[in-house]
Parts: sequence; C-alpha cells; structure tokens
Amino acid sequence: MIPEGLAGQVLTVSRPAGTNRYGDPLPPTEHEIPGCVLAPGGSTEDTDSADQVTARMTVYTGPEADVLATDRIVLPDGTHWAVTGGPQRYLSPFVPGSGVCVINLERVTG
Repeated sequence: MIPEGLAGQVLTVSRPAGTNRYGDPLPPTEHEIPGCVLAPGGSTEDTDSADQVTARMTVYTGPEADVLATDRIVLPDGTHWAVTGGPQRYLSPFVPGSGVCVINLERVTG
C-alpha cells in the first residue's frame, strides 16, 4: 500500500528556454505532470568544506511524461529539484500503452 500523500502528486516541470541573441537566459517554460508517486531516497551530509545536505527522490509516473534530463522539478511543497540523468521509460510488453517513467531527482542545500 502506498502511503497517502506520496501518490497522486502533481509536479511542475521547469524547462530552460535557452538564451536570447545577447546571451541572456530566457524565462523557463513550465508544465505540470499529474498522478506522480514520490519515493524519498535518503540524504547525505557533507561537513568537510561546507554544511551541505544532498537529498534524493525518485518519481514514478506514466511513460508519456514530458521530462528531460535538463529540466528542474518543483514539488507540491515548493522545493526545487534537479533531474539527475535521463528519465527511464519502461513499456509493458503485456498491456499496450502502459508502463512507467522513473525520474531521479537531487537537491543540494547549504
């Protein structure tokens, strides 16, 4: 059983829009992905050179999710996360059109 609060989340994808002719960044485009399952992946702390905490999260959603490795994800609580690596899409060999997209996220604070 998936705990209430982790399943059915709506995430916002923030995609860089490139730069203008002067090299200045353009505002990112945004779109939502409904029906996501969030799975916390733990965190690590680095206190050698700075007080940094690196947290990880795995998102499970439908295989048609419009997510790229260069995107940023905004969770419902307002925190911003970076997509690490490319989204992994697995299609079911038994049920056409069904499957899952696995998105790994990371957030560094401090």
